[in-house]
Amino acid sequence: MEGIIHLVMLLLVLVMICVISDATKEVKSNLLCSQCTECDTKQCPPSEAYPHMTAFDDSLVVAALQSDYVSSKDRGVYSVPNVKGGGESEKYNVYYGWESTSGSASGYHRFRNYMDKCSEGQSYLTVDKHGQVRLDSLNSLRTLAEADWKSIAPPKKYNHRELRFWLSSSTGKCLTVFGGKGKKRRVGVAECMFDGSNPFQLFAFRFHYHNAFCCCNLHNE
Repeated sequence: MEGIIHLVMLLLVLVMICVISDATKEVKSNLLCSQCTECDTKQCPPSEAYPHMTAFDDSLVVAALQSDYVSSKDRGVYSVPNVKGGGESEKYNVYYGWESTSGSASGYHRFRNYMDKCSEGQSYLTVDKHGQVRLDSLNSLRTLAEADWKSIAPPKKYNHRELRFWLSSSTGKCLTVFGGKGKKRRVGVAECMFDGSNPFQLFAFRFHYHNAFCCCNLHNE
């Protein structure tokens, strides 16, 4: 009996050690730091101010450095797996998302990639006259309307998930995920299907990611 008690106590000690070790495990951002070491803050701002955009299938809509799937030099916008770092994934991290600002009095918004600190200001979600969605700077656009997006409510059956269409001011088309079932799918624009028949035109913003990096080696709790 005494031997069983000692065995149980030993197991409890081992469990406590594992829990403490996991809780204090350093969360690293090696891939991020290898591409962009600039940091304009000593403490990450509230993550809810820079939420992640998700597509209808809960994949993340990301651009440069918002995911380990997209490098700093890539100006494209993609739908990628919704991977949460900070211990939930050993291979991938999670980063800060999109800052939303009012683009005009007509109700349009602009989205800036908070993570893209090494791009010399080319960090706004834009679409050109050819329908290519990419990150770009406001002063390089033909018209500021290329960076303006308007929120359109979907049919009632989708409202419970806080999904929205995002209508481009310059093209009159909607933000859309293309490319089938691959892990990294292109995001562009297409004719709006406001009846919801193309669910990959529906997007939502998600908040409160833990252990999310705001720059090299700096993350929230």
